[in-house]
Amino acid sequence: MDKEKLLQHVEDPLLKQALIRILDKVQMVLKNHEVKATDFLTPFQVKYAKNILTSLHGINFFSTGGHLQAERQILVIFPDYLDETMVEVPIVALEARGNINFNSINHRDYLGAILGLGLKREKIGDIILHQNEQQHFCHIIIHEELKDYILFQLEKVGNIKVTLKEIPICSITPPAVKYQEMVGNVASLRLDSVLGLGFKLSRTEAQNLIAKEYVSVNWETIKRNFTEVSEGDVISVRGKGRVEILSIGGTTKSGRVKITFRKPI
Repeated sequence: MDKEKLLQHVEDPLLKQALIRILDKVQMVLKNHEVKATDFLTPFQVKYAKNILTSLHGINFFSTGGHLQAERQILVIFPDYLDETMVEVPIVALEARGNINFNSINHRDYLGAILGLGLKREKIGDIILHQNEQQHFCHIIIHEELKDYILFQLEKVGNIKVTLKEIPICSITPPAVKYQEMVGNVASLRLDSVLGLGFKLSRTEAQNLIAKEYVSVNWETIKRNFTEVSEGDVISVRGKGRVEILSIGGTTKSGRVKITFRKPI
C-alpha cells in the first residue's frame, strides 16, 4: 500500500493525519485478518475515507454512528471474505439523567465534562439531548473501550449531578431538532458574505473567523474568504453553531442574491 500516493492530493494536515491512521488500520486488517474500527469521524472525513477505501482490495467496510441520523461515525474495516453481519460494532450508548435542573445543561456542558475526564473528542460520537416538558435525558455514543471509565467517572455535568446507565444501541432516541428558517440577500455567494448574513456578522468579523480557521463548510475547514457556497451546504462556526443553505434564488434589482437558510434553535 502506497500511502503517499493515496494521499498525495490531501492538503489539510488534520485530514491527512486521520487518513493515515485509517490506512494503518487497513494494513492491520490485511496482515492479521482481524476487524478494526476507527475513531469517530466527521462527515467530511468519512466521505474522504470511503473514497480511498473503495479503491483498496482485500477489505470491506461500513460506517455507523449508532443511529440513522448520526453525524459522527466510525468506520468498521474487515477482511472481504467476512460477511458484514458477522462483524461486531464496538460502540455503546449511555443514558444520562439528572434532577429538576437537568434541562439547563447543554451540549457543550456534556462535551466539556467528558473531555475533562482526559478523553479525546474523536472517542466520542453524537451527544443527543432531549429536553422538553415530558422528558429530560441525554444519549451519549462512545467507543466500547471507554464505557466503564465514563460510567464510573462522570458524576457531574456543569454543576448538576447525573446518573448514567448503558442502554441498547437500538434504544437511542434520534435528535428532534427544531429550526428557524430565514431569508436574506447577499452581494455574492462568497463564504464571508454568506457567513455575515447567517450569523449577523460584519464582513470583517466573518473574515477574521475564517482566518482563525473557525469556519467549516460541510465539516471541512475553509481558509479562503472567496470560497463560494452552494445549496445544501452546512456552514459551521466554532462557538456559534451552524446554518444550512436551503435554496439560492434569483437576484434582486440591485444585483444581490436571495438565500433561504435555516439554523437550529
